Amino acid sequence: MKKNNNSSELFKNIKTGRRTFLKNTSLLGLGGVAATSFPIGSALGQSKKVVAIMPGVFMPKSGRPIAEGMSGVKIENAPYTSPTDTLAKLMAPGGTKNYDLMISLTQFVKGPALGKNPGDERLHALDMSKIPNAANLMPLFKKDIVTRGGKTYMIPIVWGYDSVVYNADKIPTKDPLTQSWGVLFDDKYKGRIAWRDDAHGMIFAAALHRGHPNPIAMDKSDLKDITSYLIDRKKNVRTMWTKFGEALNLVSSGEVWAMYGWIAMRRILQGKGMNVTNNWPTDGLLTWNQSGFIPKDSPNAASSEAVINAMLSTEFGKALTEATNYPSTSAKVAALFNAEEKRKLGFDISDRGLKLVGLNQPASIDKWVEAWNVIKTA
Repeated sequence: MKKNNNSSELFKNIKTGRRTFLKNTSLLGLGGVAATSFPIGSALGQSKKVVAIMPGVFMPKSGRPIAEGMSGVKIENAPYTSPTDTLAKLMAPGGTKNYDLMISLTQFVKGPALGKNPGDERLHALDMSKIPNAANLMPLFKKDIVTRGGKTYMIPIVWGYDSVVYNADKIPTKDPLTQSWGVLFDDKYKGRIAWRDDAHGMIFAAALHRGHPNPIAMDKSDLKDITSYLIDRKKNVRTMWTKFGEALNLVSSGEVWAMYGWIAMRRILQGKGMNVTNNWPTDGLLTWNQSGFIPKDSPNAASSEAVINAMLSTEFGKALTEATNYPSTSAKVAALFNAEEKRKLGFDISDRGLKLVGLNQPASIDKWVEAWNVIKTA
């Protein structure tokens, strides 16, 4: 596929964590201009507009003209902070009419957004006849379409995974240890490992490596075991990163060889010419997806449905995946890539026999945060 030439500029400018990174990357021009076909006419000449809250990276520079051209709608990105902030905006008084479109973590949002009982939904029931591209979702994500009472409320648009990002010049890819979360915990690479300063991801990874099949269901005793394990393993860690740019610098400088990382980190470091890749943990790959949904009282629901449909198109999905390495949920987009590209991007994860684990929010997240604070101060 076409190579991106903006990695160096992006690397220099990113000095933030995931939240701000997702907000800002679209402004930095990820990706080049992708070939496409859509109705003639610039979106800037359209009178229709939707105000959307989404991570900026999901509307890359190369994808915006495609989405706006296909939908006939100008997309105005409202300031984005995090999934927590997005949900808070939806749930606040008047929140169902202040924005036209939102994209956020499916499993995090769906419970509060649907409400306890039918009729409590704070979401607009989507007119699926206006979103025909939803029929092309990969089988892996069809189960994550959010419905109630025969109505559809949320549709996955983009997905990804967290794994170990490592320097393949220093750590052998074919070593069984490398292809597990164990590379972050074993003594073998003591002093060359970076953890993320994040209770959610790190406890999840450690629990999977310790053999817990469903980390979010861990009880008090299980969490105590993971806490003790991480305190013991912390001796091998050089540092914990909190910001995106900080993580990139740790690997690019050679200070660390492996870290808990994200897809976009791999993409940027490879763009700098480094032999960096990610592993596919045999003890469980942490996956997530983000869905498009419309607040219940949006004044521009029809236009927002047109945008969701455009974002699920092959043209937009190809531009998104090439520019960011965050894969589209569309099976038609996956089919555009050859076998080697599919393997790199993760489109073939269902065929590899990997254990796929949703990076969902545990009910006891407060206890996880308390445990993480104990780990850090031990």
